[in-house]
Amino acid sequence: MWKEILKIDMEEARRLGDKYAPEDMEEARIEEIRANFTKVKPTILRTLEAYTLPDLEGMDSRHLRSTLVNLMRALPLAPRLHGSHTLRARMQNKEIIEEYFDALENNILR
Repeated sequence: MWKEILKIDMEEARRLGDKYAPEDMEEARIEEIRANFTKVKPTILRTLEAYTLPDLEGMDSRHLRSTLVNLMRALPLAPRLHGSHTLRARMQNKEIIEEYFDALENNILR
């Protein structure tokens, strides 16, 4: 209903916001990233702990990797994870995610 009243869609609103209030738009983007990050980080960390258990194998490993990838989709420039399901690859994926979280917190969400 409000779209009919304003005669504007969200894409146009964002374009106009970027043009006339770029600082406000950037702050809103950062706040959205911060909110998403705060919401999914604990779940990602718990999933990551289960994903790197030494006795994990087969479909469990694939399912947890898929869960990690899906949870990180809401975050900007989420890293690509190794597709292999060996313990070594899973540990490398854990390191990749931890480094990504550090960089995200230090560079974007400070």
